[in-house]
Amino acid sequence: MWISPLNCENFDSWEILKVNELFVLQKSVAQVGLFWKTLQNVFDTKQPPFRIVFKSSQNQLGQVIAVGNTKEEIDKDWKYIMDNFMPAVEKYDDFYDKESFILYKLGFLLSTVNEHEILDSKFRNASNVFKTLFNVPDSEELLNFYSCSYDNQFFNQGWMYISRNFVCFYSFILGNETKITIPLKDVELISKIASRSGVFNNCISIATKDKQEYVFSNLFHREQTYQLLDELTQRTMDRLLKVTSKVDQVPGLSYSDSLSNTDSISDKNSKPIDVKDIQAQRQNAEFQQLFNLPEQEDLKCVSFAVLSISTNASIKSSGQFFLSKTFLCFYSSNNPQLYLVLPYFVIKRVEKANTTNNNIISLIITTYHKIKLTFELFCMRQQVNFICSTLRDQLKGSVSKMAISKSFISNLSSEELLIHSTITKKCLGEKFGYIKSKRTNEKAKTKYWLQYFSEYGRNLTILRTPTFTKLVRIGLPNVLRGEIWEICSGSIYLRFLNQGYYQKILEKYAGHVSLSTEEIEKDLNRSLPEYKAYQTEEGINSLRRVLYAYSFHNPELGYCQAMNIVASVLLIFMTEEQVFWMLTVLCDRLLPGYYSVNMVGVIIDNQVFESLVLKYMPSISEHFKKYDIQLSIVCLPWFLSLFINSFPITLAFRVLDCFFLQGPSILFQLGLGILKANAKKLLNAKDDGEVMNIFKDYFATSEEQVMTTNMRNNIILMKFNALLIDSLRDFKGVTYELISKMRKSHQYRVVHSIQNYKKRSDIRDLKNTHLFNNEDLSKLYDQFYTSKFYGREESTQTDDNEKMDLNTFQVFISQIATWGHNKKELKKYEMKQEKEKNRLERKISKDSTTTNITLKQPPKDKSNIKDNLNDSSSLEDIDTLVDTKNDTKIDVNINTNTNTNTNTNTNTNTNTNTNTNTNTNTNTNANTNTNIDTNHHNTSDITHKNSISNISESSSTTSTLGCDALVGFTFLNRLFEFFDKNHHGYLEFQDIVDGIGEIKFGGLMSHIDMLFHVHDTGHKGYLSREDIILVGESLLFLCRKMEGDQHLSAVSDLMKEAFELAEELKKEKKIRNEKLKLDEKTSTETTTQEQSKEEEEQNEEDREQEKIDEPSKVTSTTSQINDYMNDMQFPLSTFRLLIMNNPFFVQYFSDFENTINFNMNIAANVEGVKTEILDLIWNEGVKWAKKRVQTNNNSNNSGGKSSSKPIKSSKNNANLSSSYNSELSPPTLIHKSSRQDITYTYSNAEEDDDNEEADSMEKLLDNMEMSISEENSVPPPDNINNLFNPFN
Repeated sequence: MWISPLNCENFDSWEILKVNELFVLQKSVAQVGLFWKTLQNVFDTKQPPFRIVFKSSQNQLGQVIAVGNTKEEIDKDWKYIMDNFMPAVEKYDDFYDKESFILYKLGFLLSTVNEHEILDSKFRNASNVFKTLFNVPDSEELLNFYSCSYDNQFFNQGWMYISRNFVCFYSFILGNETKITIPLKDVELISKIASRSGVFNNCISIATKDKQEYVFSNLFHREQTYQLLDELTQRTMDRLLKVTSKVDQVPGLSYSDSLSNTDSISDKNSKPIDVKDIQAQRQNAEFQQLFNLPEQEDLKCVSFAVLSISTNASIKSSGQFFLSKTFLCFYSSNNPQLYLVLPYFVIKRVEKANTTNNNIISLIITTYHKIKLTFELFCMRQQVNFICSTLRDQLKGSVSKMAISKSFISNLSSEELLIHSTITKKCLGEKFGYIKSKRTNEKAKTKYWLQYFSEYGRNLTILRTPTFTKLVRIGLPNVLRGEIWEICSGSIYLRFLNQGYYQKILEKYAGHVSLSTEEIEKDLNRSLPEYKAYQTEEGINSLRRVLYAYSFHNPELGYCQAMNIVASVLLIFMTEEQVFWMLTVLCDRLLPGYYSVNMVGVIIDNQVFESLVLKYMPSISEHFKKYDIQLSIVCLPWFLSLFINSFPITLAFRVLDCFFLQGPSILFQLGLGILKANAKKLLNAKDDGEVMNIFKDYFATSEEQVMTTNMRNNIILMKFNALLIDSLRDFKGVTYELISKMRKSHQYRVVHSIQNYKKRSDIRDLKNTHLFNNEDLSKLYDQFYTSKFYGREESTQTDDNEKMDLNTFQVFISQIATWGHNKKELKKYEMKQEKEKNRLERKISKDSTTTNITLKQPPKDKSNIKDNLNDSSSLEDIDTLVDTKNDTKIDVNINTNTNTNTNTNTNTNTNTNTNTNTNTNTNTNANTNTNIDTNHHNTSDITHKNSISNISESSSTTSTLGCDALVGFTFLNRLFEFFDKNHHGYLEFQDIVDGIGEIKFGGLMSHIDMLFHVHDTGHKGYLSREDIILVGESLLFLCRKMEGDQHLSAVSDLMKEAFELAEELKKEKKIRNEKLKLDEKTSTETTTQEQSKEEEEQNEEDREQEKIDEPSKVTSTTSQINDYMNDMQFPLSTFRLLIMNNPFFVQYFSDFENTINFNMNIAANVEGVKTEILDLIWNEGVKWAKKRVQTNNNSNNSGGKSSSKPIKSSKNNANLSSSYNSELSPPTLIHKSSRQDITYTYSNAEEDDDNEEADSMEKLLDNMEMSISEENSVPPPDNINNLFNPFN
């Protein structure tokens, strides 16, 4: 990264990597104490480890012009200098001219580097830190990072790293290392709290389901951090709900549709998260919720304004003016409260009135119904211009919608009622009649509304005032109820913007069947059967079409019981299309999760309601707890059916009036009001049955008249009206904002409770649990679903939730088995697979270009090609084989190809370390046949020896993921097939329990049998030669993490014994066959002379025939070789004997169950040790003394040459660079705390140089009674200073 020229003050602590006449590329090798490292970590002052110095005349040591955190980054800048600066400066002879040119070019470069590039560099560094420090899946991408302190301690200042699935924290303060990893799927509550002193509100608390609380303070961007965590946790919980939803098929998905059609189901969660725009996203969400607008509406601008209306001079209120993509909105919380949603396509004219104040703009808007609205906007001139230009652009973009708005508005009930005084019969209520109530005055209500429409607009241009709210609460007239519901809920905007969609979805899925449609058919005749419309085919068909259309529109939700009740009520007052869009708003925004598979929304709202009861009526809450009365059982039907099944139907309509006006808060207010109205009776109830009877009696008498007190006057009101008034007055604090906040606080707990319930159910349903206890089964279950949760893409996590594929199985094994692949091996294997895939694609494309040429050439030795392809999986394809006893490398490649004709080609290639090649071609030569027969035994010896050697050699390259990793993945593939007893191609939890149970509780013989069956390809009942070789390779894979080389010799002995045993079995078989032949010959001998003569004559004929059929004997010899290859057959009993004769593997398989550990978490929380001050001082003293002794030794060796003088030539530079390396590269020291088993390594060396430097300093450290690390340990703090500070 280019920086402004900075004078270089230190040259001694830098190693020179590259140098020319003008520039020097250096690397830092300075030692830094723990105290200074702590300050650098906390206050972001650590210098980058690489820099480029310009040999300027303005400073003796030069000027730093570029820095970098990685070698690749600084090499990029160096290459730019070599390609652009150096060729240009060669034109100048004077040094000052060169310097001026370079400084000019450098200034131009700095002008092009903006703040975003700097931030990107910091983010890349932080991302490397995140992946290096924390044990999280490689698929995790860092989203943002923040400086903060853990547990309200300033001296535990560090960095918080946030990815899509994890929150991580790291700090290293004065020897105290803290590392925390919190999976978001375990989060139960995220809250903003004050600091410990209560002065600053800069803390965030994260509580997990295991009752752990993590407090992060000193967050200077707390609001942004909280919003990001909240958004990520919400998405994680949505994914958890989908994973825990045990469904074989998406409910609303048609049986004739493929699963690919459900890709849009998880679009919301699969959208990328833009941290920079998260604040804007939340503002848009709040704006959409406030005005009930579609999700596509983005807020353009906001301004303070005063609204007045031409038809009523008394209406004038100040509030906020909003412009979005499709709507102009206004909201005022002052008196009078005004609420306006005005689509651009109903605006007929916009005028700009002159004002004396430059900061006030007056806009006069004429609507479709010729009502003038005046907005006085108070803002700066620049914002005024922006508002005017935005409004103009949006009006131009809405011209096409204006053309179709006229026909849409003319079909609305309010329009027909005002113009024609009658409305057409569209809904079921108009056709079959409305359900009438004795105490409703329809004509008076309609008159009030017509008067309101003429004064404040109607349908799409209506202005909501306090009068609007009062008219809704007293009850809507039947003829206008459907339209007012549409306007209040916002579904009318969706219907206008998506005209024709309902008919299209009906036509598209006509005749389709799904799980949801089957459930719908069961409930059709149970939907409001007392209403006469649903006693006819017309009413039933109308309800069927609406429910069918919505189930296909939202297949993930599909259909749930109680949806039919709500839809049947809506159809009385609305058309089918209106009901369809009303259900969309109801399920997506007003009642999220109510009608899902697990009905999580209702469960959450029940928890919220119980919390509100505890807050407002603690006596009732305590009484219910005392007698174990389940309030959720009583209240569940209230919320699920919106009180339709509780109140009389006409009163239920009024509940819906208030619900669509006010939102879900009215449900909680009414519920609290009902409890308060029956408080005395409830406190005397002793069980659930009494409580249910109390509420049943109350609802049945809700239309009766009661005496109530209002404004200190006793008045007679209907019991329902009294309930509504008391609920709105006494519980006015229960707002939509409070409900949303409480829903969020209870949501995570409910999701975890659903997950735990499903876990208990799945474990209880297991057919065989082996000897696992409940705790082990719970841990195994967690690992099973954790691997699936992190091992699959979010877009695919809704499908096959109970099934584990091969890739996920490999991740699962790595989490529970000590011999499983680690993260680095998995990553390298994926890269290797991708590389192989690209190679094959290139080969295919290359072969396709030469197809014509190939077809013109005659085929050569097709049998060889075919046989080589068939033999590609055998061990004969392994290139390198090592003899562990003689240390002699031998390559053996035996290819035996037989043509169906008389022509036979046999190649035997033997490669030794002397590179001697022997090729023998056999056609019709009898001597060649003899040679093959005599060398047959030798060939087998070489084969089995080199097979053993190959196993030994492959184990020596485990660190490079060569053959071992490939063998490991082959073994896991076979183990996957072994677990899959039913050959489904996937594993269920029962399969995992069976397989792991066999390992955990099987014992020695069971483990040996499992190894046999895993490698018995094709279920032959025996192991062939290739299978035995793979057994050896698998054993090396299982033992690769063991210390020492004992397992290598054990595998070598096992392979040797296997092939020797094969030879013995073959000899025994040969002897047995000869004995049988001899017995047969003895039994068939004849004593007559004539028979002997006949035999002699026959033998002569046979000898003559042999001369003719000599090539066929060569074929017989070839088949003998093949027979030898196939004669090695080890049944289970023989394989058991092999393993039992090897003491090492007897012990290994006796303890094999200990390699399974259910506590190997994917992300462990580690809080580091607190090293004592004396230990720190000792370590610093040791490093100082070591450096001092090394410096003196280097000074004596170099003849006292000073290393701090400027470099004059490249040769001297090289010498100086070597001097720097030997002087400033300390050895690797290990310090282990006596209190915790955590290792720290102090070094400034690169990983590749650790061993060399350790050898060079071994003598010095022995004198200081220190020890050299003989194996790689955790990255040393000095080496990873960049990791602690992401801004370097």
